[in-house]
Amino acid sequence: MARSMSFEYDPQHDLVRVQFSRCLLVNAQDVQNWRADVEEKLSIFGRKMDLLIDLDGLEVTFTAGRLFGQARREVLERFAGRAFFYGGDELTKMFLSTSGVLHGHPVHQSESRERAMLALLADREAKRKRNVVPLTPSGSYPRIVGSRAVGG
Repeated sequence: MARSMSFEYDPQHDLVRVQFSRCLLVNAQDVQNWRADVEEKLSIFGRKMDLLIDLDGLEVTFTAGRLFGQARREVLERFAGRAFFYGGDELTKMFLSTSGVLHGHPVHQSESRERAMLALLADREAKRKRNVVPLTPSGSYPRIVGSRAVGG
């Protein structure tokens, strides 16, 4: 069975949609091959990207779960700004959640692509709002005169 992966850039949302097809991870070699393929595909973007990942088509077995969790964490730390997942079988989702807890990186899982997209965009907006410097009521930044701020 041939394994394939799709990494499609979505310019409207500035993110990468990831899909797997017949990707079965059973042992350490499978995980190493998966990691190498994913790193190769993500490296072409030249920067950390937000990822929307469809887990349907990716199956992580119990024998590869721990190694997969570690590889997933390392790949995402290197190549992803944020990653939101949807779909997938229960065992694969369990390994994602477990590795997220073990490595201190929460895993954002949704039931559908639409919900995952909405969650990703909401997370992006929340971060943007946290990084905004408030303006004064006049719409400009206050000037500092001596040790006090004077209107804008």
